[in-house]
Amino acid sequence: MNALVIEDDTSLNEIICACLAGEGYACTSAFSGSEARLLLQADAASFDLVITDLMLPGCPGEELVPLARRRLGNVPVIVVSAKAAVDDRVALLRTGADDYLVK
Repeated sequence: MNALVIEDDTSLNEIICACLAGEGYACTSAFSGSEARLLLQADAASFDLVITDLMLPGCPGEELVPLARRRLGNVPVIVVSAKAAVDDRVALLRTGADDYLVK
């Protein structure tokens, strides 16, 4: 199983990847929205799970969620963000996120 972890905070990215590796995932890390967009748009993009922050350099997570949904189909997309407003959570769920966790 392959996971794409999109988080610009290096420590958090490493922690998420370590936890997922313990569950058998091979993780690909992206440290900016731009990097994640390139990975998602690649012809060989094959991920079984996407975990993304929202406030990212280059391209916000709000744009990556629908892109991941279009490119990967029904692969689970989980948002992990410091944005805690209910409106933010509802909007992301409507654009294709499967779950939203507040940091």
